[in-house]
Amino acid sequence: MSKVDDTFDFANSMIMEWGQDAQLYAHQGPPVYDPATGTTTNNVQIIDVKIVISSLDIKETGGLYQQDDVKIILDPVQINYIYLTDADYFMVPRNGASDQLMKIIEPKIYRGDNPVGYVIIARPE
Repeated sequence: MSKVDDTFDFANSMIMEWGQDAQLYAHQGPPVYDPATGTTTNNVQIIDVKIVISSLDIKETGGLYQQDDVKIILDPVQINYIYLTDADYFMVPRNGASDQLMKIIEPKIYRGDNPVGYVIIARPE
């Protein structure tokens, strides 16, 4: 382990304590085409996770994001360090309403194969 791993080792316990339940829909590879039916099928893995959702700071927006976009913080240990893409999304339960789909529009992953945390920009739909 490096110094950064020791320093930020609290992320998992903090997210597990303060985060909210959600499901991550992570696409596993390209869609598979079935020539017999003429349809394509996505290979999607559904993972139960805890996430922290917060608003974007005005400095982060820079005109590239919409007003309703949010920042999601996710501990990579929960998803076994899989690489997230803009094809993936979260389903977030809401009290008294249907689940909220949050499409990943910009996954920010630091430190390559062994990131300390994921900071994800998502768009509620």
